[in-house]
Amino acid sequence: MGRIIGDGGWYFHIADMAIHPQHQRKGLGDQILKRLLWEISTKAPQDGTPYITLMADGPGRKLYQKNGFVETAPRSLGMVLETPLDR
Repeated sequence: MGRIIGDGGWYFHIADMAIHPQHQRKGLGDQILKRLLWEISTKAPQDGTPYITLMADGPGRKLYQKNGFVETAPRSLGMVLETPLDR
């Protein structure tokens, strides 16, 4: 599974990429990622290159690199807030 978060313009984030452990290493992640990239290509303006981000950890890095993604560190790093927000 996977989904696209975007602003309807140039910026897209691929989120929630996950394959059940019993079905990993069968090419499903590659198929899903290619489908998400195709979907972005149909939504992004045709007069430029969209900015596509994702958070890669562990085993996923190889899949993303195979599909053209490059690491951004140390130029930029992902950040997380792991505390309840004041309400």
